[in-house]
Amino acid sequence: MKSRRLIPTLAALALAGCMQPGEDAGQAGDPNRYTIAGDLSAVCESGEFALWTADGRNIVEGARIVDGRIFLEGVVDAPANAFLEILNATSREGYRLASIKGHAFVLEPGELTLTMDSRTEFVVQGGRYNDIVVNSWRLSPEYLRLRDDYLRADRPVEGETRADRQARETRAAELFEEMLRLESLGRRRVALGHEDPLARKLTIQSTWLRSPWITDALRQLAEMIPHDPWVAESLALEEAYAAEQARAASFGVGSEVRNFEAETLDGEIVSVSGAREGKDVVLLEFWASWCGPCRVEIPHMKKAYARYGPLGFEILSFTVDDLREDWVEASDEEDLPWINAGMGIDHPATEAYGVTGVPANFLVEAASGRILARNLRGRKLDEALAERFGAPEGGS
Repeated sequence: MKSRRLIPTLAALALAGCMQPGEDAGQAGDPNRYTIAGDLSAVCESGEFALWTADGRNIVEGARIVDGRIFLEGVVDAPANAFLEILNATSREGYRLASIKGHAFVLEPGELTLTMDSRTEFVVQGGRYNDIVVNSWRLSPEYLRLRDDYLRADRPVEGETRADRQARETRAAELFEEMLRLESLGRRRVALGHEDPLARKLTIQSTWLRSPWITDALRQLAEMIPHDPWVAESLALEEAYAAEQARAASFGVGSEVRNFEAETLDGEIVSVSGAREGKDVVLLEFWASWCGPCRVEIPHMKKAYARYGPLGFEILSFTVDDLREDWVEASDEEDLPWINAGMGIDHPATEAYGVTGVPANFLVEAASGRILARNLRGRKLDEALAERFGAPEGGS
């Protein structure tokens, strides 16, 4: 799982300019100069391109995409994790595209190339740290094979039966979990084993999967660069998180549910006790707009809600997003049909349940207020609900 408090990016970035090929930047001799030549033609013909840091600071904003290509030029004080975004894009066929947000890569001095395929999967090459931190696992044959298998399994098949669809979706979920495992393993190798402390630091900063090795990696890094304030602060947060997890472990199956109040996007005050009224079971779901596994699970939860909602199944979701606009955008994109409340990692809701990272959920028996199960995802949620209500007849 991921904690929003774990990894603010503190590297200083300075933008010198965004230029089209051939323009004179006046920086040819600057050792901190970078260029990014991007081919986005598989996705879009035109649009705007942006780069931003993990703490939300823009490096590049509004750069033009022309004929599916982008060229950026600037200065970066030191290698730092960055994210890309494509806005207001138009396909070659003239269709308006939704915004595209990419995975992290390392922005660093030198000549970088960016390519993106029709599925918006992108690769950045040319940077030493980017190759170590990202490409070492993301371009491995095993990961690429799993990704292709997952994309095939995640694609609906015309004329498939309900049983075939369920088998395909189960297979897709299993492949996605295996991809997450390989990513965590690849990042772990760098964070715990690389000789360059900056490579380790960039890896930890960009790791969004909660993993037990992060604490060990930070402890080792603190010995390598003992005066780095980010390392010291992050290690303190991780050790506090470990203590909190130990406390939360006692709040498990069989424990009595804890009540909290929160506000929906419409300004309505909702509560756990209110969600339990007239229901059989309630799933308390902690999520965030930036949490990939949370977003992947939502379509599956919507199907379960459609099947079992009429029988007494309720969902109360709570977002740990820090920014309301992120919560609004994700809620609109996902069209959540259940109680949708928030927000913030420091809200009493997260404190009540010991949640310091997402995804996390609790299945609660409404009448008794007892926790029946924790962290039910995919098939595990289906099995728990089928056991409670009986296997659904028909349905999608």
